[in-house]
Amino acid sequence: MGIDNQVSIKVESIEKIIKELNEISILSAEPHLKIKIEELQKFVSNLLNLDSKSSIEDIIFEKMVEVKNSSPDLHLKLYMLYRNLVSGRIAKEEAIISYERSLSLFPPDVMVY
Repeated sequence: MGIDNQVSIKVESIEKIIKELNEISILSAEPHLKIKIEELQKFVSNLLNLDSKSSIEDIIFEKMVEVKNSSPDLHLKLYMLYRNLVSGRIAKEEAIISYERSLSLFPPDVMVY
């Protein structure tokens, strides 16, 4: 039996998975979890021959665009953080801490039925 076990997935979907894994890695404080996430990123990236490292600038920018309409306050906070990081006014480590704080201050809206 020559059954082909291939699945077709859009490259954009795989890139989104890699970026979300990177964001989880940045937000996680547990080293063991970070190692597992990096292994998953490398595995998926090797399937597509993509770069598995997204910079913190990219992560902040994408989240900023994502929440623009749903959370204007978080959007503004991320915009200021992004501009400070890009201009070199703050270090990447400080930006990661500020990013984590911003996300915790503005949790996503959840509907309860």
